[in-house]
Amino acid sequence: MHNLEIYDLHRNKPTTIRKLIKQGSQFLYDHQIYNGKKEIEWFLIDILKCNNINLYDTKINKAKYNIAIDFLLSRSKQVPFQYLLGKGSFYGRDFKVDKNVLIPRPETELLIDIIKENKYKNMLDIGTGCGCIAITAILEKITKNVDGVDISNAALSIARENAEILNTKNAHFYKCNILEETPNRKYDVVISNPPYISKKEYAALNNEVKNFEPDIALTDFNNGMIFYKRYAEILNELLNDEGIAVFELSAFFSKSNFSKIFENFEEIEFFDDLNNDCRAVKITKNLN
Repeated sequence: MHNLEIYDLHRNKPTTIRKLIKQGSQFLYDHQIYNGKKEIEWFLIDILKCNNINLYDTKINKAKYNIAIDFLLSRSKQVPFQYLLGKGSFYGRDFKVDKNVLIPRPETELLIDIIKENKYKNMLDIGTGCGCIAITAILEKITKNVDGVDISNAALSIARENAEILNTKNAHFYKCNILEETPNRKYDVVISNPPYISKKEYAALNNEVKNFEPDIALTDFNNGMIFYKRYAEILNELLNDEGIAVFELSAFFSKSNFSKIFENFEEIEFFDDLNNDCRAVKITKNLN
């Protein structure tokens, strides 16, 4: 089953969609990709510009067939599906992604849920990556102005491209090493999905994440708390009066240990995801 000849790759006549999906899903299963059938279907729907209803009746030419074969070969090496598709979903929208940005996760949508009930003048998104949080906040009319900062120029380029693709105005992206710099502006909201995976946890990640997604977006190469400690130092400088900070958390964090980092803030609220794991925190700036 690992022989590429099963896909008729070198024949002039392309295989049928049904045969491609059947053999391709088995090929991926043999490489420990257990959702292969769905992934192949989603990929084919995207490149063939069809839908799931007429997919199996759609004809595939040799060029598109070879693209599908390349997808299968790369996916069998555990290259993330979203990188091969060139986009990831966040809050109902597709965002361009590549190896320079973290793939958006469903649990990060909790950050948007926390802030969406109110309107804010402006917002700072630290570690913006592909810009999905910043852009979503504007498109969901949570705020009219967002600054997204990141240490990676390549990530910032992707974020700007996503803002253009989604016709998002007033989303500004610029380089900033938040561990060494503090933006010279105050905000109603500071939001972040920082690199919170510890060095030890990072070593144990599955290869699909560890070998392909940018390490600087995943781990602080320490105990996972470096960025939160930095935020605790600078939040008062960054937030307007009664401003809020919302951060994603690891499901393994201790609430008590986290609260100690922000012990100078009186109002701290934790939020669970759909699995009842604590995955986010909201911190309100103290009134002077």
